[in-house]
Amino acid sequence: MTKFHPKMNNALVGRNRRNSSIFLYFQLCPECEEPIVGVKEATGGEIYMNPNNVDGLIPLTKERRKKLQ
Repeated sequence: MTKFHPKMNNALVGRNRRNSSIFLYFQLCPECEEPIVGVKEATGGEIYMNPNNVDGLIPLTKERRKKLQ
């Protein structure tokens, strides 16, 4: 996982306690065909975010997922 590719998808998950919208970003990598998944918090209360704008995205890596299990 060295870079993000264009054409990410995203979905509004909900709002957190600070009333910020939380988005899930996802796609299959067109090079290695592994899933790319990340979480992004919208600081302005947006209900839509450009799926290709990955600034501030927190990617979930395989190592991080193992720690959560």
